[in-house]
Amino acid sequence: MLVGVADLKATDLPHAAITTYALGSCLGVCCYDRANRIGGMLHAMLPDSSQSARRELKSAMYLDTGVPALLQSVIELGGDPKHSEFKVFGGARVGDGTDFFNIGSRNVEAMTALIHRYDLEVNYWHVGGQTNRTITLYLDNGDVRLRMPGRQEFIV
Repeated sequence: MLVGVADLKATDLPHAAITTYALGSCLGVCCYDRANRIGGMLHAMLPDSSQSARRELKSAMYLDTGVPALLQSVIELGGDPKHSEFKVFGGARVGDGTDFFNIGSRNVEAMTALIHRYDLEVNYWHVGGQTNRTITLYLDNGDVRLRMPGRQEFIV
């Protein structure tokens, strides 16, 4: 399954793989309920929807609306976010590293606040830097494969 930018997918297919490409300043949030083998992934662009008239149309674009939508998608499939593993990727400084708007770090800050709001536990963070990331969540075991340009890929 492919997750585009400002998109999310969740599934209970036992051998599914969910992939998103080129996480720069965006955040990729993986949720995996190991007991029920249900998982999902969000590719959010921005931290906050409060200034957007489009927030109802594209909830996955923003962390503050995308994370609850991801949790609800997992619940609808029979999963339990309170007993799920979360892994977070992205939040890089894009371009020449100056990133005037600091979107990557603002996304990480927003995700940190959402973790506390929803009482979630993040098992793995791979955020910051200046490199984009491609991730794949495997539903048979909850592993995430992380790939970055010019670096060896690894499983977390």
